[in-house]
Amino acid sequence: MAITGIYSITYATDDLERGTQFHKDLGLNLVREDDAGADFELLDGSQVLLRGLASRDLPPAYGESVCGVREVCWAVDSEASLYELAGDIARDRELSFSGTAECQFLDDAGLSVRLRVFSLKPISAELDPTNAPGRVERLNKLRTWYERARPQQMQHIVFCSPKPREAALFYVERLGFSISDIQEEGGVFLRAPGNVQHHNLYWQRADEYGFRHVSYGVANVDEIMAGAAFMARQGVNSHLGLGRHRISSTFFYYLPNPCGGDAEYSTDSDCLDDHWQPRVWGRAFGHIWWLAQVRPNEPAPRVRLANAEDLKLV
Repeated sequence: MAITGIYSITYATDDLERGTQFHKDLGLNLVREDDAGADFELLDGSQVLLRGLASRDLPPAYGESVCGVREVCWAVDSEASLYELAGDIARDRELSFSGTAECQFLDDAGLSVRLRVFSLKPISAELDPTNAPGRVERLNKLRTWYERARPQQMQHIVFCSPKPREAALFYVERLGFSISDIQEEGGVFLRAPGNVQHHNLYWQRADEYGFRHVSYGVANVDEIMAGAAFMARQGVNSHLGLGRHRISSTFFYYLPNPCGGDAEYSTDSDCLDDHWQPRVWGRAFGHIWWLAQVRPNEPAPRVRLANAEDLKLV
């Protein structure tokens, strides 16, 4: 099983105070704060770490921007798995250990990656029954009311590269990730071997290297919109509003993050196992199914099962 999901991400920010307040408002739990940075923890035990640009322990910048996520730490299920992965990685790049349960290196795109032995806490979500014409699942009972969002886990993270297929190949061949889906002229969606989310990592095609967004999983659309309303009252508004992707089926709501990129509230993503057959999607067709902001036209349907050539990546 080896890698089971995202353990932590590390931001570099030029406005630590504003970044800390943003993540508090977003609904993350602050566990430590001082002049050097702030640490937040989600319900599954994963962490979001904010560090000022003067911090001495910051990993190197990924891309041209000094702000944004500089490092992703992936949870690994055991020391045996960690050492097996580390032994292979050390064949062709420098690797450093922190104790016996953590190691760090650069991936093929130049992003700092850390592996840490850690058991992400299981999340237990209550079912909120949904009524529909001809189907009554909730009788004499109100739906759950949310005052704001409280993200439970980091479901995926997105980086861009001029060569996303080459960047994705490292994770498939060296870290055991699976290809979930491919977006024509867009990028590659990857799932960690010990996770069922549609994707935990997306390498997106762009002219530059950089960080795009991290997805925070919440219970349902009601919680997304409670979080959206709370953030709007703090002066933070989405550039797209509520929408749903065709690829992964995820409901999304992106918010500009003062630390770099976007923070995404997300829910109801597809879940996959090794029986899933990857698709190849037209970029516009796969990206968005619908948006609260009505688009002038809809893209033509373009989706097919991936073949062996598609899955070679390079």
